[in-house]
Amino acid sequence: MPLVDHLKYLRAACAVSLTGSSIGAAQALHVSQSSVTRAVQSLEDVLQQVVFDRSAQGMRVTPSCAELLQRCVRAFQCLAIAPSSKVGLAEGEGWMACRFASGVGLRHLRVLMSLAATGSETVTARQLGVSQSAVHQSLVQLEHFSGKKLFTRSRQHGLRVTELGTQVIHGCKLFASELAQADEVLAALFGRVAGRLAIGTLPFSVGPLLPVAVNRVMQALPGLQVTVVDGTYDALIAKLRDAEIDLIVGALRPDFSVQGLMQETLFVDGLAVVVRAGHPLALHKKLAWHHLADAQWIMPMPNTPAQTVFERTLARAGLPLPIAQLRVNSALMMQSMLMQSDRLAMMSPRQIESEIRADLLVVLPLAVPEAVRTIGLIRRSGILLTPGMQAVLAASRQVASEMAGENPLNKPNA
Repeated sequence: MPLVDHLKYLRAACAVSLTGSSIGAAQALHVSQSSVTRAVQSLEDVLQQVVFDRSAQGMRVTPSCAELLQRCVRAFQCLAIAPSSKVGLAEGEGWMACRFASGVGLRHLRVLMSLAATGSETVTARQLGVSQSAVHQSLVQLEHFSGKKLFTRSRQHGLRVTELGTQVIHGCKLFASELAQADEVLAALFGRVAGRLAIGTLPFSVGPLLPVAVNRVMQALPGLQVTVVDGTYDALIAKLRDAEIDLIVGALRPDFSVQGLMQETLFVDGLAVVVRAGHPLALHKKLAWHHLADAQWIMPMPNTPAQTVFERTLARAGLPLPIAQLRVNSALMMQSMLMQSDRLAMMSPRQIESEIRADLLVVLPLAVPEAVRTIGLIRRSGILLTPGMQAVLAASRQVASEMAGENPLNKPNA
């Protein structure tokens, strides 16, 4: 029973939790006290939980439902698309004075998200199984709630999201994420371990860290559903901001500054020059950087920490950047190309530990001063961590601690 199916009831209960009474909630939401009372009772019937203790002093959230209501309040606050016009409101109460947050319903949210994806009222109507006129009416109401246009319209390009529309859609995605986490809390009230966690991974930077951490978490929380997706840095950051994923694991940027996100260092990873087993350079008894003058490289992707290290290392060795620049964003493709050619790559030995142990790839005995990257986590700041997220963070930190002092292959620069 997803909570998003009961927005009217939730909105009333959240208002009561903040104002302390049905009268205060009714005044804040500009509805009748009887409608608030009925909504709260309906919510308690749906949840099969007593949400509020009633007394002459007002209504207080029961301890068992405190976290549930806290997360729901946070969800509605994500829909507060403009500063409150009311003074004296405490933090978290601003959504009650926002016409969009206090008026939008599930039908509106579904139409908005579909229109953002399709750019067409006709396609949205077909996707949702409603008439085009119903979609148009929902859009009219959405733009009434927001006070401004959410889309521009043209015959050539259809609907295009405005700047305000982008902000509203972002808030709706965060709203959905917060309510999904509240669903996990509700499941826990009934003794069920539930929840979903989506983790984004950056290429060539996870190694054994995440597989070990995820396996430990899923053994401890077998009801947790975990999805791991690869992606580029910019793509994953966008997904993280919109709460489409919960966490990013990979190489951190030293100049990181993204509003609403935070990063945490786990360990510092060394890079080394890697080639196939039997490579001519691997046969040198004494290898120096000048032996690599004519080498063909598989270069790191642009604007990555590995690219910075690669360029700095070659410059320090007095070698020019490759003229024919080959870049690969797939770990499997990189390994395959290395094993089937005489190309070189600068990689983390941890990333290819199995291939090195199997004598498929080798690390060249070259000094690579300061060839390191910082590996860590990126997540949204200011969120209430779910049990699944807490477990993944704890496991990642523990595995990183175990790895930090290791040179797992006992190889130079590993």
